[in-house]
Amino acid sequence: MPKDTEINIKKLAANEKIFMVVFSGRELSEIKNHLKFPNVTYAGNHGLEVEYPSGKKFKIEMPEELLEKHNKLVAELKEKVVCSGAWVEDKKISVTYHYKGVTDKLKAKLIAEAKGLIQSHGFQLIETPYALEGKPRVNWDKGEGAKMILEKQFDADWAKNLKIIYVGDDTTDEDAIKVLHGIGKTFRVSELPTLKTYANYQIKTVEEVGWLLKAIQAYYEKKKKV
Repeated sequence: MPKDTEINIKKLAANEKIFMVVFSGRELSEIKNHLKFPNVTYAGNHGLEVEYPSGKKFKIEMPEELLEKHNKLVAELKEKVVCSGAWVEDKKISVTYHYKGVTDKLKAKLIAEAKGLIQSHGFQLIETPYALEGKPRVNWDKGEGAKMILEKQFDADWAKNLKIIYVGDDTTDEDAIKVLHGIGKTFRVSELPTLKTYANYQIKTVEEVGWLLKAIQAYYEKKKKV
């Protein structure tokens, strides 16, 4: 993360007028290994597990039957398609098969086999750049997670009372962007010229995300001086 971006996140998170959430498909503990910002709410596994700045945690518990299916899928992925640089990320609730390091010669075969395994175990298949994600078939995504967090923090009228900005670079962010469409300002990060998105705006790089955060911070600095 560029230093300027880190500084602006810390400044924005410290602002009492701002409620900041970091959303990720990664496991909550994994996010917190990478990011250690105070005054930030962390949402892992697409919002299935949440930790607030106070330390209070929320987690949607999966049925035992579903956890058993998850464990069997993880074991089979590790047994059959972990090779040549591919690896499995077990997020306890969902699972991601990473194939970024695999050679082109093997990639298509491994991807096809991993897709088949994920679907055969009854998990929802989500394709992202260099990874396949298997999510339990529950009515939950980043959109549902965003609504839940906002309702718990600001009550049912949150959509009328807040100015919301959402920035995401992943296919799974579209669920939250769709929910927030017409309510807040949404940004999708991608260099694809033909990107299909529900977002209000498209920005190309993480550096431009840094500029956006800096502009928001500058807005609040200006308001202080008025």
